[in-house]
Amino acid sequence: MNITRDGIPCALCHTVTTELVYLVLSAQSPFPQREHVKDRWCPAGCHLLHPDRWKKEMPPLPGDEDA
Repeated sequence: MNITRDGIPCALCHTVTTELVYLVLSAQSPFPQREHVKDRWCPAGCHLLHPDRWKKEMPPLPGDEDA
């Protein structure tokens, strides 16, 4: 199941980011078993206005490759 939630503060403007999170559910438990942050963005648009700085200063998401 995918949900959106508030995330960490933006490194550029300190606005709370929004995260798209995939929750792994189980029939045996009422609580999610795992979660995976699939995407993160700044509601103020920093990820669009300054994409290079955004990638450099924000922590990587799981699965992002560091080159």
